[in-house]
Amino acid sequence: MLCEYKLEKNLRHKWKIKILQSKTNDILVGVAPIDFDINTSTYTTCGWYYSFDDSKLYSGPPYNYSCKPTNLPKVKDEIIIVMDMNQRTLKFIVDNKDQGVSYENIPIDKPLFPTVFLVNKDDSIEITEY
Repeated sequence: MLCEYKLEKNLRHKWKIKILQSKTNDILVGVAPIDFDINTSTYTTCGWYYSFDDSKLYSGPPYNYSCKPTNLPKVKDEIIIVMDMNQRTLKFIVDNKDQGVSYENIPIDKPLFPTVFLVNKDDSIEITEY
């Protein structure tokens, strides 16, 4: 799911993802560029994400993380995502604890959007601006 809320340049954006229903917490959250093709792109080819299920990072270029382990704790039911367009960084706040920067030098030559991958068809989340 690509959110319709475009991340404006020169701003710091924060939003909270809360799991309303999930069987496995197999959910990825992050940002994706505007040219993300929902029919052919995946979280390993386009965008920058954190996985609720295994607390690993997944991304396309320039990182190409298909499954990078992190020290981030597993998310039980909510996470705050912070995208700083000036610093070109993405970080995650888990259980109200700032986990530091997960991604640096994110390309901002194309518009970016908050993105959520829901794997199971009955999963549901709530997104709120923070």
